[in-house]
Amino acid sequence: MIFPRLILASASPRRAQLLAQLGFDCEICPQDIDESRWEGESPASYVSRMAREKARSGSSQLFDLTGVLIAADTVVSLGDEVLAKPESPEQAEDFLLALANTTHEVRSAVCVVASDGNSPITQIGEAVSLTRVTFCDVSRDEARRYWLTGEPRGKAGGYAIQGLAAAFIRSIEGSYSGVMGLPLFETAALLKKAGLDCLPPEEAREQ
Repeated sequence: MIFPRLILASASPRRAQLLAQLGFDCEICPQDIDESRWEGESPASYVSRMAREKARSGSSQLFDLTGVLIAADTVVSLGDEVLAKPESPEQAEDFLLALANTTHEVRSAVCVVASDGNSPITQIGEAVSLTRVTFCDVSRDEARRYWLTGEPRGKAGGYAIQGLAAAFIRSIEGSYSGVMGLPLFETAALLKKAGLDCLPPEEAREQ
């Protein structure tokens, strides 16, 4: 069965752009949930829980509708420390200096639920991508000037891999799109299970 509607439970323009890369138009439906990390919760458990809770919160959008909802969350961690979205220039600078000359981990979790308009909402599945990102040396002056570009604002870990921060990244091992906020391999596989295939049907090929 093909589900005609795709709802993105996120306000992230990057996630919408990545879905568009797969050929999907989506309806934006951000969720306001408590994103506090539980005491002792590992980065892996935390990111998965956030994606599930966003999906659970957004599933009300599917009541009496035929559609698919995708929720995602991204966590940048250095060891067990989670580097969230910086709340000040000083914190953003501290994040970059902590990441300099180290390898950190970026996890992006995806959770997909669907409804045919009649049956109960079904969880299609969830997946997590793990990417290891290695930074070069970053001076405090560079970190300060990077903040002034506006790019770190609202970004997990205080940087955007698709932007100027690419100048700091020596290497990545894993999913580039996952670091951006939505791992496309995992996302495409889950959406395909829900009936949304990013590839056109064979009969749609040009004659």
